[in-house]
This record gives sequence, structure tokens and C-alpha cells, in this order.
Amino acid sequence: MTDREQVNQYEYEQRNSPTTSNTQTRDKPTYADGYTRIPPNSSRHSELQRTVQKEEEALRKWKEENHPGPIHLAPVRLGGAVSLEEVRQKQQQEARQVKLKKRLQKEEIDRKNRQAEEEENQQMKDKQRDKANKLEMKRKQEEQRRQDLYQHDQQMKNREFLQKVETSNRTVPMAASNSIPASSWAKCQEYRESKRQDENAALLEKKEEQRRKAEILEEKLKQEEEDRKRQIDTDHRRVNLAFLNRLEASTSGRMSEPMANTPVSSNICEDDEEIEDPASSPVPNPLQGYTEEEGCVQMWAVMKLQCNFPYYERDMLEDILRQCNGDYQQAYELLNV
Repeated sequence: MTDREQVNQYEYEQRNSPTTSNTQTRDKPTYADGYTRIPPNSSRHSELQRTVQKEEEALRKWKEENHPGPIHLAPVRLGGAVSLEEVRQKQQQEARQVKLKKRLQKEEIDRKNRQAEEEENQQMKDKQRDKANKLEMKRKQEEQRRQDLYQHDQQMKNREFLQKVETSNRTVPMAASNSIPASSWAKCQEYRESKRQDENAALLEKKEEQRRKAEILEEKLKQEEEDRKRQIDTDHRRVNLAFLNRLEASTSGRMSEPMANTPVSSNICEDDEEIEDPASSPVPNPLQGYTEEEGCVQMWAVMKLQCNFPYYERDMLEDILRQCNGDYQQAYELLNV
């Protein structure tokens, strides 16, 4: 007898038993105080319990039948023939390789991203370049069209002007002559030629005037340079003469004679017409405040400074030498900065 037949027989017995009526009345829902109480189905509950018991019994039997037996293995040393140091070294090497691989993958991804960005930028540049070329071409076309319109208008105006000139020439009575009257185009050419000749003549006149001004200015500059050199030579002669007179007076112990009686002064006077007397000369006397020997040394130092620095005034050189306490070397270094 199968399980299903047993369940059906059990249900039949339960229905035909004397307690079935009581059970049926007990299984009916009851109503009280607004609530409905539905009792559980006892037959179904018992059926589920029997099914569970059967399944548990079948599981227990299957476990007993398939229970694994004892394991009998010979004792061996685990880990193989590799030492701990080799294993650690291998792990470190694998870790380094993993890091290197990750870094290479990251670099490859970055390179691809940069390449994609560069391609995108290049595409944008190409688009902008195409737009710029189109705008430039459009601008050139507009400029060409404007030039064509301008030339057309210019030709129309020239034609109108020539027509006006021809009509005016027709109204004016021509002089009786055998020569053929000149056309308006020839007259226009003659007028332009005469105007060009006048402009060339005015330009040549301006160039000639500029050349004359340049020559006059150059002559003036040369004259000023010669006057300046002549003045410097005159000052040098006067200073040298005064120095020689004072040097001769200090060595001979007597006053210097007039310039006309001195042989050196007579030779210098032949070259220069007007040379003043050293006593009445406006040049300051460098011997003031010094003895005769110190005055000679001071005068000689002033002369050397004036020869080395001819563009400085004598008063300034004497003042600098006086501030340097008569030291020629110190004054020279001070001026030669």
C-alpha cells in the first residue's frame, strides 16, 4: 500500500468515526464580538506531520548508508621541497611583478587617454582652420568684388568726364588753322605731363636748397672747429710763456723782462700778434702762496695736467691740484676716472 492510499484510508476513517461530527463542528469558524475565529485544518496538519517524519527517516537512512569511512594516509612532510626563504622570495617577486603590471596598465590607459584628447584637439583645430580658410576666402572674394565695382565706377566717371570735355570743346569755337585739333585724351596727357614736370622741378629745387644748406652748415662747423683749435693754441702759448718767464725769473733771481725783450717771446710773437704780458695777464698766478721752488713745481704740475687734459680749464686744474696738496699723481688719478 502506497503512502497516498494510506492517507486516503486515514481520512476516510476519520470522516466515518463518531468523533467526526464533533471535529467538523470544531473546525467551523466562530463569530464573537466582531471577530471571526478560523480553526486550523487538523487533517492537513496531521498529513504534513507524517510527511515530515517520513522525509526525516529517509534522510537518516541515506546518511547511514553514505557515511564516509576512516582515512588512512601515510605521514608526510607538507610544503614540498621548497624552503621558506625561497617561498618568501617568490612571493615578493610576484608582488613586484603585480605592481609593475598595474603601473604599465595605468601608463597604457593614460597614453590612450592622452592620444584620444590629442586627436580630439586636432579635430577641433582642423575645424577651426577650415572655418578660418573659408572666412579668408570669403573676405578675398568680397575684396575682389569691391575692387571690380570700384574700377567699374572709376571707368564710368572717366568716361563721363571725357564726354563733358568733348562737349565743351565742341561748343568753344576753334581757331582757323590747317592743323588737326587735339583730342581730349591728348590734352589730358599734356596736362599730366606738365604737372609732372612742375613737380620734378620743385623737387630738384628743394634738393638743391637742402644741399646748399648742408654745405653752409658744414663750412660753419669747420670754421668753429678751427676757431676753437686756434683759441686753445693761443691759451697754450700764453701759459707756456708765463711759465718760462717765471721759471727764468726764479732761476736768475731777478724779475722777468718785458715780453718784447725776451728771445723766446719774440719768436712766439711772430706767430701770434697779440700776447699779453705775464704780469698783466688775466691768467691766475699759481705761485701765489708758495715759495719760488714750490711755485715752479706747482706750475710744472699744472702744465702737465693741462697737456694731458686739454679740455679742462686752467682754473679748475689749479683748484684740483691745490686740493690734492700739490700731488700731481693724485690729481691725475682723480681726473682720469
